[in-house]
Amino acid sequence: MKRITHEIVVEAAPERVWGILADIPSYPEWNRSTRIVLDPKTPDLITYGLTAVRPNGKELPWTLNGRLLIRRSPERLSWRLGLPGFVFLAMSYALTPRGAGTHVLFTAEVSGLVPRIFPKHFPNLLPQPMLGTLQALKRRAETGRPKPISRSSTPKKVSTQKKLRHGGRPPRRR
Repeated sequence: MKRITHEIVVEAAPERVWGILADIPSYPEWNRSTRIVLDPKTPDLITYGLTAVRPNGKELPWTLNGRLLIRRSPERLSWRLGLPGFVFLAMSYALTPRGAGTHVLFTAEVSGLVPRIFPKHFPNLLPQPMLGTLQALKRRAETGRPKPISRSSTPKKVSTQKKLRHGGRPPRRR
């Protein structure tokens, strides 16, 4: 099992931070790093999606289904995702008062067959989306607004043509 943690101090009361995290349907308004969607029929069932960036810069979108486990206001929110044995993620937010603000600890524990086969690759996909989520949470809690989308952060069109390794066209044959 690999454990990944990120933390941040948010200059807002734990109840405010908890209110943002517990309001899962509003995640798309403030969080561009991950997506969490509640099942309309069974509210403790969720779909968690993120776009990870490989070391070579290639983006890798993936989605896992899971279940909310703990919703203890205003201190903890956690869920379990994946297929036990194949790939399994246990993720949680722990909120602790710190002065007038809140210390937020975001933890992910990765286990299963896939992380064993790719021990350096698979767990390394999570840190950037986790960090992005914490930064977006801080911005939302402190300002009440998500970061505006700039031209540089909008998705670029991806060519479906295969890129040549050497950067140019192959030489002409005579």
